[in-house]
Amino acid sequence: MKLLIVDDEEHLVESIAAIQAWETIGITKVLSAYSGKQALLVMEAEAADIVITDIRMPGMNGIDLIREIKNSWPETECLLLTGHAEFDYAQQGLKNKASHYLLKPVKDEELLAAVREAADYLQQEQERKLAYLHSQSMIHLNLPVLRSNLLNNLIQGRALQEKKLQEQFRLYGISIDMEYPVSLILIRLEDRGRRYEPSDMSILGYAVSNIAEELLLHNRYNYWNCEDLYGHLLFAVQPQNHNPEQSHLFDELGDQMKRTVNELLHLTITVILSPPGSLPSQSEEMYQRCLATIRSQVDQEGDYTVRLGADNVRPASHVVASLYTPPLLPHLLEAGKWEAANEKLQEVFLEWNEKYSGSNEHLSEIYYSLKSAFSYFVHKNGGLLADYRLQESREVKSLGDLEYWAMTMLSKLREQLNTELSDSRHSIVARVHQYVQDHLSEDVSLQAIADHVYMHPTHLSKVFKRETGENISEYLLRLRMEKAVFLLKDSRYKVYEIASILGYKNPTYFIKVFKEQIGVTPQEFRE
Repeated sequence: MKLLIVDDEEHLVESIAAIQAWETIGITKVLSAYSGKQALLVMEAEAADIVITDIRMPGMNGIDLIREIKNSWPETECLLLTGHAEFDYAQQGLKNKASHYLLKPVKDEELLAAVREAADYLQQEQERKLAYLHSQSMIHLNLPVLRSNLLNNLIQGRALQEKKLQEQFRLYGISIDMEYPVSLILIRLEDRGRRYEPSDMSILGYAVSNIAEELLLHNRYNYWNCEDLYGHLLFAVQPQNHNPEQSHLFDELGDQMKRTVNELLHLTITVILSPPGSLPSQSEEMYQRCLATIRSQVDQEGDYTVRLGADNVRPASHVVASLYTPPLLPHLLEAGKWEAANEKLQEVFLEWNEKYSGSNEHLSEIYYSLKSAFSYFVHKNGGLLADYRLQESREVKSLGDLEYWAMTMLSKLREQLNTELSDSRHSIVARVHQYVQDHLSEDVSLQAIADHVYMHPTHLSKVFKRETGENISEYLLRLRMEKAVFLLKDSRYKVYEIASILGYKNPTYFIKVFKEQIGVTPQEFRE
């Protein structure tokens, strides 16, 4: 990032520019100007990301300068630096979007902290904008996948708020209107003539989907489609303009699809047509009815169409459904979403209590499902089942017993992972300490340290601060001052030699920093 310093006092500009810690907070270039007009010329030639300006300057003052900068370079962060503490100046500066208001004389640490905060804000804004642009690009490129995933979520019973669902409909360009009923079409492909290789079926599914889409559009139906978990093609369809006269065409769609697919691809398909229902409330019920019907016909020869009516009732489910509805427990564990995993367990236990209380059959179903999820997580993270006694069989006697075991296991897994993460952060901090100590005589920058530990500078700064309680620049300064005190006490090095040993190219700046930190100059300390 580029920093522009503006003040009519040249010595102050040079003093601020000479601060060697700029690179440690991400400043790669320092620009100077001695008036408001000159600052605008510098901005036109080489726009700075952060501007530090005095308020009272001849000609254009700092308030007017910030106003001009914000008009032409609205993303530039501006900091006010002045020897006048009048409140109206601060008000005007804040009104013109100055991010900080600093009073002269300002210590280097205070100035660095203010600039670091501004730099961090700019970095976060840049990352946010890049993330937004990337997300828009990915949405555009992956619209078919996103639409398909959303429909799969609905038919699997994943609860979505209607307002959120409507937003996703608009974002993904889905033409279905939730205020009107939709019907489902479930299609199963079969190559009874053995004309194709198994590896060709995914391509053939794409071809069948295109045929179905053309027929739906020809018959003036809007559609939304996906491939379900079992490889079936699924379409949610709705008459265009919600014309009730088109309902009689729906019965013919299945036969049209069968004939066209057979003629063009020599494939057999089974088509299940559901009665109309509401989205999202009836989507799972409609899908399960179609799925149950297609399962019941699995051994029958020939292609056929089944139109479900109101009398086709879905068989009652006897599974603990919350175990199998997204988000799944293995995925929550893998993502480290511990609170959500805890909520998932409570949801499962609540369902047993409300629907299957007293059923050891369903307690066993829950136990083996949870054990599978925990075992997967342990192996995924390089652990052994024996470390958690997961290789042992366990008799589940009651819901309380099962709940205690599951919550204890969740706590152990979380504690172990947090320990590993903590060890990793300690290792990173140790490597930073070693690198800084080994390169203390050099112009150590945050970027160089980040490159050494293979991390992004912003993330490294946060990790270091969380683990040590101080910023990397503060640690570097403290280390240099401690070594300066040692060298001044126990060596015959001249002051400029000590400055060089500590990585200060400018001895005058070293003397200034030493006095600010210790209270006396290096020579006075030695004497």
